[in-house]
Amino acid sequence: MNKELLKVVGLEHFKDSDFSEKEVILRSGKKTKVWVHGPTGHGILDPENWIEGDYYEEEYREEFSGDSKGKNIESEKHFKMFRDLNKRQFEQFSEHLGSETSLLEIGCSFGGVVDYVADFGIRNHHAVEPNKKDALYVEKKYPSVKVHNSLLEDAGLERDSFDIAVSFEVLEHTVSPKDFLLKAGECLKDNGVIHIEVPNHYDVLLSCFKEEINYNTFYYHRAHLHYFTPDSLKSLCEECGFSGNVSSFLIYPFFNHVYWLQNKGPQPTATQALSLPLPTEEKTEAQKQINDFFRNAEKEYENLINLHKVGDCIVFQGVKK
Repeated sequence: MNKELLKVVGLEHFKDSDFSEKEVILRSGKKTKVWVHGPTGHGILDPENWIEGDYYEEEYREEFSGDSKGKNIESEKHFKMFRDLNKRQFEQFSEHLGSETSLLEIGCSFGGVVDYVADFGIRNHHAVEPNKKDALYVEKKYPSVKVHNSLLEDAGLERDSFDIAVSFEVLEHTVSPKDFLLKAGECLKDNGVIHIEVPNHYDVLLSCFKEEINYNTFYYHRAHLHYFTPDSLKSLCEECGFSGNVSSFLIYPFFNHVYWLQNKGPQPTATQALSLPLPTEEKTEAQKQINDFFRNAEKEYENLINLHKVGDCIVFQGVKK
């Protein structure tokens, strides 16, 4: 690690001497390294793997999707696939919405969260999305939403114009998360709310499960330049002028983790991975209780994981100081 790289990624408040190399295997099978910050556990993918140019306009969806093998999936299918998850994400910040709210979503993808905000009904709704197909899909489906088909820094957004800014699974893709957060802060009014969700470097499958499940060869990939932990996410958000807290959020549930344990690999699609496999038709009292057992097991596991902040995602929610 060197000071110049820390300056490029906006983490110059970290000491370069606190980083060490970690050998990893990317999802593509390539061997490389991640630079890990000892005090916080934050990881930075070695720059030799960084993606440049207009990758997110088209190529990203050719490589990463709700299909575990990365097969391209159309926006509408993605929308249906992640419907329940997007509702859970929306519910995490919906208490901050009102009829006069002005909201910015950065990286709206296929519009899963946009849909719930649109149904709620707010005064002013902007969404930034660099992928051409997803941006066009959202623009056509929600004419009341102002869609910016660009990166955040190129969107031409007015300063101090939004009450809340939300972003899901975007920050880890940026070269400089600090620049991203500072730009988001510029768009927010004083005391505006920010809600940021990112993958967790302490993901339970990576940090707690046995290495033999092979999750470590699936977790790291070239589109994720940063690997946040609760401490590193909070530290960076505070550095960028926000005050708030980090919580754990479990996207992929208990039975998906059982699948990993038994099969040492991912389920074929996100639809399968996100689902709760109920074994009975609930026609008898015994069948109902069996299904309830499955539901309760999933919920109890989720609570346990989030208690220890080892969910597959972490969320910072706070306000602009």
